[in-house]
Amino acid sequence: MQNILLNSVLDLRTVMELEKMVATVVEKNQELAGDIARMKHDMNVLRLRNKNLKLDYENLEHDIKNFKSQFQEYLNRSDKTKLENVRDRLEYLEAITKQITPRTCEALANLGITKTGTYLVDPDGPLFGDPPIQVLCDMRTDPKSTIVLHDSMEKTEIYHCTEPGCYSRKVAYNASMEQMTALISQSATCLQQISYDCISAALNFGDTPYAWWLDRNGQPQYYWDGENAGKHICHCGLSGYCINRLLPCNCDAVAPESENDSGTITNSTALPIIELRFGGLHFQGQKADYTLGGLVCRGHAPSLENQGKSCLSLRLAGNTRTSYLIEGRLDVVPCRMELEVTDTDFQVETGVHIAEHGIHFDAYRTTPISTTGIICFDGTEVNFGNAMEPNSGIFTTPLDGIYQFHFHYSSQSMTIGVELRTNGRTQGIIYASGEDTKIPGQSILLDLKKGDKVYAYLEEGNLAKSEGRHAHFVGYLLYPV
Repeated sequence: MQNILLNSVLDLRTVMELEKMVATVVEKNQELAGDIARMKHDMNVLRLRNKNLKLDYENLEHDIKNFKSQFQEYLNRSDKTKLENVRDRLEYLEAITKQITPRTCEALANLGITKTGTYLVDPDGPLFGDPPIQVLCDMRTDPKSTIVLHDSMEKTEIYHCTEPGCYSRKVAYNASMEQMTALISQSATCLQQISYDCISAALNFGDTPYAWWLDRNGQPQYYWDGENAGKHICHCGLSGYCINRLLPCNCDAVAPESENDSGTITNSTALPIIELRFGGLHFQGQKADYTLGGLVCRGHAPSLENQGKSCLSLRLAGNTRTSYLIEGRLDVVPCRMELEVTDTDFQVETGVHIAEHGIHFDAYRTTPISTTGIICFDGTEVNFGNAMEPNSGIFTTPLDGIYQFHFHYSSQSMTIGVELRTNGRTQGIIYASGEDTKIPGQSILLDLKKGDKVYAYLEEGNLAKSEGRHAHFVGYLLYPV
């Protein structure tokens, strides 16, 4: 009986404990249900916030894109404004530069520039003619040097070809011919250096010239130093120190070792050199190269009592006012300095002539010439009007008119043919042959226009040296038209 009571008491305790445990579990479940409900609420809140964040991010991206677009538009407007400002300033500076650009490096040095370098100069004058040109100013020389560079400054090897002048190199300068001519006309001296290196490669062999250069008038020249128009001569020939003293140039000896002929062309009426021609390289063992320096001008040409040779010469001399050109011509010409040189009204013939002034020359030659071409002269006895250029042998007609020309020479036991030409057209022929000494000649009367060129041309034979002046070319204006 006691065991039964005991078991009943134990069962009762177990039930009570179980009920207590169940109550605890129920309470915990209720707490968990509350936690779950709160978590669901928090989750919903987070989802809403996330949605709002996405919307805020999208709005921010849109705002950034708008800002970038507006900022780029601002930069574009700013850059355009700055570019326009820079362009306006450059145009202004360019306009100012044209007004103050000096004509030479000597003039630039007078403004206080002392550093050697590249500068802009305007030889034909500010606001007129061609634009300013870039030159090298050597401020170390006295007087200062204005150097016009070109595309053939480097040492250049001559390719093999056999015929005379078969190798050709045209020289392109960093300036127009008008600017270079203006620079030369107002400089005290101008020169251009040239060097020819050779191995068994002659400049001239026997009576055959294999090399020459063209002057600014397109005329071939065979001298390689000084002002020796019409001659084939080098520096060593002038000084008497060629390796073969019977020849005028070192390279003409055709020596199998390296030789050189270097010189300085000082003939301002021929400069600049516009083309180089070489040839006579027949064999593999022959070799030649050349180096041509820039056009170098120094100092300032002295003022002439009569600068009125043309309206351009008046402008180059510094005259800026409209005036009448009379001196040195037979006609009265208005010079309209406010116009460009290329303007047809810059210099206009009026038809008004001053008959007491004339144009006449007597050019003579004392040295021999054997090269076919225009006959150059050693000087002039008379050259009124300065229309004859003895170094080139060309008479350039200064105005329309009727002109008379005479040419005669001393012929000593040889055949000689000379033609009188106008602009390349033969007008008269002088021919002599036979054993005796004679003085053949020819006279012609020509109706010429301004700018026509008249010269004597050696077609055959050679003019040998004789006592005194063995050849004369005479011309004069009979009356203007």
